[in-house]
Amino acid sequence: MKDPYTSGVAFIFEGDTEQTFYEILISQFSGKHPEFSFSVSFDDEVNEFISESISDSHSVIIRMNSVKTITQVAHSADWFNNSCKKKHSGIKWTVFLCYDTDSPHEDITKFHEGDWLMLRRKLKGKNVEVIDLASRAMIEDLFLYDMEGICNYLEVPNQAIPREGNGKTTLKQFYRKHGKVYHEGERATDMIWGLNMDSIVAKAEIQLGIIDERCFPAK
Repeated sequence: MKDPYTSGVAFIFEGDTEQTFYEILISQFSGKHPEFSFSVSFDDEVNEFISESISDSHSVIIRMNSVKTITQVAHSADWFNNSCKKKHSGIKWTVFLCYDTDSPHEDITKFHEGDWLMLRRKLKGKNVEVIDLASRAMIEDLFLYDMEGICNYLEVPNQAIPREGNGKTTLKQFYRKHGKVYHEGERATDMIWGLNMDSIVAKAEIQLGIIDERCFPAK
């Protein structure tokens, strides 16, 4: 039986805030591609949400997995191999590894060791490409590329947000200064939706545009 998809994209996240950000990023990318029909639906068989982007010439399945704890990193390879690749073995897969380097001075070397090395080894195979999307130092550092969007969300005058360490600490301090509490994960959804993704994509040190290319491939 012919596979209904021409390609697949899988995301492996370190945490829920990364997943929330990339879900919204993909949704906003979809708005730039009227030739694609983009949908998100819950699949009872795999017990998770699955996205599809379908055009006249391409049909892409998009899967997501959040590891939440470092001890679960290697297990996400089993999720990909059994739930994604095995189920759709005849198509090419792109696997995005989305994580924080924890410090602006860290490179991604440590993410090729230990559990991460085991993950990469298990992911290797025919028709599988692994791409790193490593934010320096926190996913919140990407949010800070649109300070105006953050200020608008908090309903405060547009201003430069003073650095207080990494992005997460900076946001927490800025929220607290204005009588609010910064929440991670899905509770950050409303704030992230208000961010200017075009500005973030243009300024980010990681190649976020490649997500657009893989989820909504040109003819």
